[in-house]
Amino acid sequence: MSGNFILHQAKTEHIEMIDALLKETALWLKAKGSLQWNGILEGKDNHDTTRAIDRGEVFYGTLDNKLVGMFILWDQQSEWDADLWGTDQGDEFYYLHRLNIKRDKAGMGIPHLMINAAKDYAEKKEKRALRLDCIAENEFLNRMYRNESFKLIDCKENFNAGEQINDFNLYQYDLK
Repeated sequence: MSGNFILHQAKTEHIEMIDALLKETALWLKAKGSLQWNGILEGKDNHDTTRAIDRGEVFYGTLDNKLVGMFILWDQQSEWDADLWGTDQGDEFYYLHRLNIKRDKAGMGIPHLMINAAKDYAEKKEKRALRLDCIAENEFLNRMYRNESFKLIDCKENFNAGEQINDFNLYQYDLK
């Protein structure tokens, strides 16, 4: 892939762009038969993306000045993270959420660029590791994270994700 990839920290003026990207991904997931992210289509945002933008936790990537994807990085656990990982009182980790790309950019290696940008950002902030979760049965995502050198830490079986009950794999990328 060629082009100029840049990671940006989302600001208030980017809320509509981020919201549109989340809805695009939610519609794509729904078309594939997944219930994941259905809440977004119903106007529910359990990640409170607007406030996450205000806190500086939402990032988007551009390639040649065109939006290609986004993610959320939390340095404090959400209730969701604590339920999956157990309570973490420190701030040694970033929790990666809502990594997604524009559907017309699929197959271009954008997830690799986005994940590397998240790793670099976490390293600059002197975090110990980057953590994430994904549905265990999603072979594509699990393979992608393993290919990006994330280590499988655990699998939480029959976890109630609100929209559905699934098994969730927990991955960690150690920075130190």
